[in-house]
Amino acid sequence: MTNPDERDFGLIEPVDLPNDFEVFFARYKGDFLRITGSRLRDPHDADEALMDAAVVMYRKWPRILAHANPIALAHRILDNAITDFYRRRARTAGREVSHSEFSYADVPTADDLMLLRGHDRLDRALADLDQRAPLQANCVRLRYLTELDFTEIATRLGITPSAAKTNVHLGLKKLHHLMGLPDTGKGDT
Repeated sequence: MTNPDERDFGLIEPVDLPNDFEVFFARYKGDFLRITGSRLRDPHDADEALMDAAVVMYRKWPRILAHANPIALAHRILDNAITDFYRRRARTAGREVSHSEFSYADVPTADDLMLLRGHDRLDRALADLDQRAPLQANCVRLRYLTELDFTEIATRLGITPSAAKTNVHLGLKKLHHLMGLPDTGKGDT
């Protein structure tokens, strides 16, 4: 598991996971869904990617329980499921029928698009940050979308709490720059 020195300094805290997968998934499903929702932006797509991840987690449940940081392994499985969802979507994009080909399709209105325009810059900046510094992007998502504290972020990603805090700060700073917002000055976030 972990060496006693790491436990003494609080670098990695043991997580009390239930032995039953259903209890574990019920406990963390909301957090997982917020993460997939932030990356996929469509609730149906997010749910589909989460269920794909859940199947993999269920199959690997004994391995997850035996892992030194089971939450971090579950998050890695979730990240891989999201990536696989994007890849699968890219492979089938040429074979899908567009909404305009259906007369009964619910075509978005201008109001729907206006509501989404505020998220466009943030989505692009988060995608860019995900390419440049994936750990910082994950830390920012966990901090602000799932509202976890730095200790919980550290546990889920297998890093120290101070590293989680640093990655959140640096990620916010890069997002600020990527979105073209003015500098807030020293000490402000």
